[in-house]
Amino acid sequence: MRDFIKLVITAFLSTTFFSAAYGIISLTPESEQETNIYYFSFTDTFVFTFIYTFPVYIIAGIILSYLIDMIANKMQTRKMYVSKLAMYSLAGLIPALAFYFLFTGIELDYRLLFYFFALGIFASNTFYHILLLINRLFNKQKT
Repeated sequence: MRDFIKLVITAFLSTTFFSAAYGIISLTPESEQETNIYYFSFTDTFVFTFIYTFPVYIIAGIILSYLIDMIANKMQTRKMYVSKLAMYSLAGLIPALAFYFLFTGIELDYRLLFYFFALGIFASNTFYHILLLINRLFNKQKT
């Protein structure tokens, strides 16, 4: 149960961080904005991103994190961080591919696909690193 609570906290914090980062990245500077065209503000982008990514983090993030931990526990490797980083990166491709096909249909645009893959890897590695931080904080409280 404690692990599940850590994963839910991680999902919430990851969604917040990812939404803020995406909000900053997608801003159009005022000097580049054209008149009479609406541009999303940071807050708009943050809220929309949060709404769409939180369920993905809760469902896919928690399930894939459990699977990665099960696989990692069976592995006998000294480079656990690198192994898990690779597994989380690969796991990030699954929701990215789902979102790609959800938004584009069957069309194949390699640049857009690469963009979604980059976002998926960034999102999954955000989850992983926040989980590492949460684990460290919880372990300090134990002692």
